[in-house]
Amino acid sequence: MYNYYFMRLKKQIFVGVILLCMSLFAYSQDISSPKVSHVKTRDSLRVAKHSPTAAMLYSIIPGGGQIYNRKYWKVPIIYGLFEVSGYFLYKYTSEMLLYKREFINRRDGHTDLLIPGLANSDDENILSMHQKALRNMEISLAATALIYTLNFIDAMVDAHLYYFDVSDDLSLYWSPMLLPTPGGTSPSYGISVALSFK
Repeated sequence: MYNYYFMRLKKQIFVGVILLCMSLFAYSQDISSPKVSHVKTRDSLRVAKHSPTAAMLYSIIPGGGQIYNRKYWKVPIIYGLFEVSGYFLYKYTSEMLLYKREFINRRDGHTDLLIPGLANSDDENILSMHQKALRNMEISLAATALIYTLNFIDAMVDAHLYYFDVSDDLSLYWSPMLLPTPGGTSPSYGISVALSFK
C-alpha cells in the first residue's frame, strides 16, 4: 500500500516538474526584444548569443545553466543543497524500509530475522516509526524536486538579466519638498526622488 502511495507521489512530482519546465520554455519563447532596425549591431548579436532557453536546457544537468550564465559560485551551492536533500532522502528511505521489514517479519513469525535493537518496541511503535520515516522521506523527496526546479528558474532568470546594467553610473537623488495645496491653505510635505542614468 505504501509503495502505491510512494509511486503516486513520485509520478505527481515528475509531472509537475515537466509541466513547469514546459511553461518556462513557452514563457521564454514569448519574450522578444523590440525590433529597432534590420541592421544587426554588435549589442544585438551579443544579446542573441545568450539565450534563456539554452540556459534552461543546460540546467537539465544541475548547475549547467549557472555555468552557462558564468555564475560559477552558484554551482557548489546547488550541489550542496542536493547533497543535503539526497542524504536525508537516503536516510529516511532506509529507515522506512527497515521498519517495514521488521513489521512484516514479526507478523509472519520470522524471529530469526528480527532486529535486536528493536526488541523493546511493540508493533504499534514500529508502525508509528514507519509512518514518521515515510513522511520524512516524502518531505525529502519534495525538497529535492524543489531544488531541481529552482535550479531551472535561477538559470533562466539570470539569462534574462545577463545584460542588465548595474553599473555605478546609476544614481538616485532625493530631497524634501513642499507641495502647494488647492485653495492656498497650508502646504503638504513630500519627498522628491530623481533617478539619473549617466
